[in-house]
Amino acid sequence: MKLHEMPNEQRPRTRLFERGTGALRDAELLAVLLPTGPKGACALQVAEELMARFRDLPSIARAPVEELAKVPGVGEVKAAQIHAAIEIGVRLARRRAAANKFDDASRIAELVGPEMRLLPSESARVVLLNAKLHLIAAEEVSRGLLDQALVHAREVFAPAIARRAYALVLVHNHPSGDPTPSEADIRITRSLKESSKVLDIPLLDHVIIGAPSTAYPEGWFSFKAAGYL
Repeated sequence: MKLHEMPNEQRPRTRLFERGTGALRDAELLAVLLPTGPKGACALQVAEELMARFRDLPSIARAPVEELAKVPGVGEVKAAQIHAAIEIGVRLARRRAAANKFDDASRIAELVGPEMRLLPSESARVVLLNAKLHLIAAEEVSRGLLDQALVHAREVFAPAIARRAYALVLVHNHPSGDPTPSEADIRITRSLKESSKVLDIPLLDHVIIGAPSTAYPEGWFSFKAAGYL
């Protein structure tokens, strides 16, 4: 069934106007971005195929544009539209979070979590703060393999020194979705804590970004909250 052959009340765009974006399934949201499908199929069928191939929205967001474009009915233009829509959402979330005072891990997760959860490999970033704990900048200091990010004190503290930051928070992601710290994560945190004392630039926290789960409902782990800092 083509989209125009569906009952009006079942069409994703109609449901969006009548009930809001929150009422739409993931596939229906994608269908709104894909107003037309290939001959003989509707946009919702294409969206369902995307969900079947890539499993969920985070996986679609992590997929290269070239991979999305290979799905029948998507192509380069629609793949670019999907990536652009996801990036708009990430930037809006980051800008809303940037106005906060960064005095706990939840604020940090709000700032960088939406983007870092979509990364296919580990990334380490520093969130630089002024004396009032307001944001100066967030910078990537290391990009690692799928299960390892190499983080050294010189990379972590160099941006803080250059921007005259009062303090910083280290953040990295676990692409597996499990934010439980590894032994390497614990060693790195302890080492950076000692370096922060020497440089007189407080390391306020080290936050690991993962996915919400029963063990971690908010989807992150805080070394400060766990008593390491």
